[in-house]
Amino acid sequence: MGFEIEIIKFLQSGRCPFLDVSFQVVSAVGSVLGVAFLILLLVRFAPRLCFWYLFSYGFVLLVVRVMKGLVQRVRPFNASDVILNIGDAVQDFSFPSGHAACATAIAIFLGLLLFKFLKSKRARVGVVICLGVYVALVCLSRMYLGKHYLTDVLAGVAISATLCVVGILFMKFCQKLKEKRKNES
Repeated sequence: MGFEIEIIKFLQSGRCPFLDVSFQVVSAVGSVLGVAFLILLLVRFAPRLCFWYLFSYGFVLLVVRVMKGLVQRVRPFNASDVILNIGDAVQDFSFPSGHAACATAIAIFLGLLLFKFLKSKRARVGVVICLGVYVALVCLSRMYLGKHYLTDVLAGVAISATLCVVGILFMKFCQKLKEKRKNES
């Protein structure tokens, strides 16, 4: 945990009002604002995908909540006198990061939506890079704000990516099963 405190200290050593506000905005886009935006897009352009996003994201939230209760890791700003809590007050535990998990789920399903419309390899690579930067910025923001350790955000990303892939595979399985039943009729 010592090296993780050092990472947060390093990030907070460059504190300024602009970064404080910017990382709070990035953090918000990695949670409620991002979820609302994605749901609106999915409802408009891919309603079935919206169902599978909510299905997968529901499991992500459940696993994150359960793990927070099981691990009960103290947040960095509570564990060290040198780490500041920048922005909103949070009361729950640190591990894993719900914001990192949320941003990962948003990125995966937004990528799926965009891949429906973007066929060129170059455009798809650009989407993957942009969405990867988005997730990385949300993770960085959670550490800068003193809310999470590096392992918290990495675990949030891993949990979300795993559960979203499982959700997508289940979606594809259900689609094939539906097509098979339709062809047999």
